[in-house]
Amino acid sequence: MKIKLIAPHEQREDTISNPFRIQRVNLPLLAALTPPDHTITIVEEAFAPDDMDQDVDLVGITVLTELALRAYQIGDAYRRRGVKVVMGGIHPTVLPEEALAHADAVVVGEAEGVWSQIVSDAASGQMQKIYRAGKMTDIKGLPKPLRELFPKTNGKGYIPIPIGVETSRGCPYDCEFCCIGQTLGNQYRVRPVQEVIAEVEAIDSPYLFFVDDALGLNRNMAKKLFTEMIPLRRRWLAQGTVSLAEDPELLSLMQRAGCLGLLIGFESVQKETQNEVKKIKNLKIDFYEAMHRFHGEGFGILGSFVFGFDYENRHVFEQTLEFIIKGRMDIVQLRILTPYPGTRLYKRLLSEGRLFSQDWWLRGYPADSLYFQPKGMTADELINGFASFNRQAYSPSALFKRFLGMNPVKRTLLGCQAYVAVNLATRKRYFKGLKNSQPFAGSFRV
Repeated sequence: MKIKLIAPHEQREDTISNPFRIQRVNLPLLAALTPPDHTITIVEEAFAPDDMDQDVDLVGITVLTELALRAYQIGDAYRRRGVKVVMGGIHPTVLPEEALAHADAVVVGEAEGVWSQIVSDAASGQMQKIYRAGKMTDIKGLPKPLRELFPKTNGKGYIPIPIGVETSRGCPYDCEFCCIGQTLGNQYRVRPVQEVIAEVEAIDSPYLFFVDDALGLNRNMAKKLFTEMIPLRRRWLAQGTVSLAEDPELLSLMQRAGCLGLLIGFESVQKETQNEVKKIKNLKIDFYEAMHRFHGEGFGILGSFVFGFDYENRHVFEQTLEFIIKGRMDIVQLRILTPYPGTRLYKRLLSEGRLFSQDWWLRGYPADSLYFQPKGMTADELINGFASFNRQAYSPSALFKRFLGMNPVKRTLLGCQAYVAVNLATRKRYFKGLKNSQPFAGSFRV
């Protein structure tokens, strides 16, 4: 069979593009698990839209909630041509019946354990509606992803496009707003260090991105991995938690192993909210000291903040602005709290009658729309405070002050270029988004 694996990306003209892109792991990994008598094509719509006129027998689509509408459009188009479609990923796992309206089959859970069966059933014309992963994937002994199947990119971008590498899966935290535990498991699973090293050695690029949801939670494994990476001379980015800063030895090894920067979920600066967000509840170091240690090793930090938690009040914006300026946050990711289906947050807001839309992901609303009635502040205070904070955090003076947070000697030329390019691109992206009207403005209660 001719098989096409697709990672959707929004194609509308008013889409707010993300300045940071990576080559992901999941699709080339499935390609490596496909029996050799089939032909595989990989499509990453973040780089180029899909050519739906190509001859194909089976299409596999990985679906994130915010891209569900685009995924369903793709699935419907192929099915009208008589092509079999299977969907997997976080969104179909939590809403399989919804996805089945746009696919012939849906994978619930991790796909590695059922993929060969799906391919066999599709070849024989006997596909099932639901394929359930009976257990979490053992990530030991996985084949090397077939990254050579990625289409060649034009090389344009703000920074070199890093290659995704996975060292672990799952998350032991049980945050109300996240469904990673439900889809990838609460058990933190790590790959053998030598398997990761062998994969890194096989990648023909000096730039990597560790796609783990929380890199380095297993400290012993992490230290061994980074020690082994030192002679490989790679440069890499990753997602992690603030707690990494609690271990100076680990930070030093990360620096020697080539770490350039981290995406850190700070979530909120207000203590009441931190106590509810379990991954930062028992932190043994404050945010300012964490930033001091990260910058001391030369790591650029993309700090992620979410606004709209029940325990937050309108003062959260000025308090967060104070932190990102004094802490010299390199890049700031700002989001309004989103009730994703499958999370306890979504279920609670639904039961409390606070959701403005029960299926917002199907409506094509712009990014950072408010989908629920806040509790700790009015909806207008949340929306207006968020907009004002965006403008202040990305003002020219704030950009200059944040740049000076790291000793210039510790910033590489690439790091300086990335700081300027990504901040300006993110500023443009956020300011463009602020022009979008809130879809439920009439629903706000004052």
